[in-house]
Amino acid sequence: MFRRLVHAVSLSAVGAVVAGALIAPPAAADGPATTPTAEERLYGAGEVPGRLVASAGFDRYPHDLGRALAAARSADEAERAAERASRDVWRAAVRRAQSGAEGFTADDRPLYWARLAMIRSVRDWRPAFAVSDARRAAIVTTVDEVSRGQRRAPSGRTVLVTGFDPFRLTRDIRQGNPSGAIALALDGTRIDTPSGPVTVVAMLFPVRWRDFGAGMVERAVTPFLRPGPSRAVGFTTVSQGRPGRFDLEAINGVWRGGAVDNEGACFRGEAPVAGVAPQWTRSTLPMAAVIAAAAGRYPVVRNSEIAYATGTNPAVSTVCDEPPTAATTTTGEPPAGALARQGAGGDYLSNEIGYRVTLVRDRLAAPVPGGHLHTPVLDGLPADRGVLESAQYRANLAAIVAQARSVVAVAARGERG
Repeated sequence: MFRRLVHAVSLSAVGAVVAGALIAPPAAADGPATTPTAEERLYGAGEVPGRLVASAGFDRYPHDLGRALAAARSADEAERAAERASRDVWRAAVRRAQSGAEGFTADDRPLYWARLAMIRSVRDWRPAFAVSDARRAAIVTTVDEVSRGQRRAPSGRTVLVTGFDPFRLTRDIRQGNPSGAIALALDGTRIDTPSGPVTVVAMLFPVRWRDFGAGMVERAVTPFLRPGPSRAVGFTTVSQGRPGRFDLEAINGVWRGGAVDNEGACFRGEAPVAGVAPQWTRSTLPMAAVIAAAAGRYPVVRNSEIAYATGTNPAVSTVCDEPPTAATTTTGEPPAGALARQGAGGDYLSNEIGYRVTLVRDRLAAPVPGGHLHTPVLDGLPADRGVLESAQYRANLAAIVAQARSVVAVAARGERG
């Protein structure tokens, strides 16, 4: 149950409105595509998000996007401007994470908050020409996906890495996610392997049920796992797990356990997956080699504990705070006909990204090593909520990133477990 406790989020306190976007005179009444989500409203919940964005110099991106939108003469021109700005902020975040300048830079928080500010610029945009809700929503999606490193075509020999946004932000809005920092620290870096150099392609995903149900993961990773000369040689999906250790998750389940996401939404039931969805998928990472290579401050452990039920599944529920469903726990293989209740990685979005990417691998018969890695919880923030980081926080993140780099290096060899 530790994944449920680590990932649970409450957004009941969210209510502030994002400030500071550049707004042109309105041309039409507001519609659904102009209304910020609960997650987007977090940007205005105090000064910390703006300070994090400004500390990295990323405040220029929402302002520049607002100006470009105000100058756009068509929706097509606006969308091109949004794509350019989103690609620029991703590249800037990667450069900062890998620059070594200013001491601690492998920090995912400025990019997360800059992205939300950029999305708010699109929602606040009031052009002199008509823009449908659907077209504005498409521009929002462009910002969201491109600024995460998605929508890239494979080229050459690559290894794929995914990370997540910060979460639990109503508990502590300063929180980062080590998996996001890992993605920024590794994207575009080269790993030398016995069969030649491999380039890391990293991308981020939101802590939101709706995007996973809408196929965001499959759209982003499928081009890298299709047959062909540019198919990735391996992949590692990464998220934050429990305190004090790395977990290599042996098996993933299709079940969502009902925890709250960054938008305050809940979902309990089988994950909506296109086509016939198996109850379980499995890691093919060479775990013994990973454990040997990734030694460091934190132990690296193979985790095979799952939970299952028998009979039939209850109806899908989107009601929060329901009691957990009955389940049997085992560290062995699920019995025939067992219904997933938790993968080794739990029943939240970390389990689900492992499930979805390994399912894409299986459907495409990609003979590559791949699986999910849970990092230790990133702790060490000062008790004073006005202080954004500490030496301990920086040291913990540096240790987590270094060990994760070793895990990815093993996946890049292309040797299946």
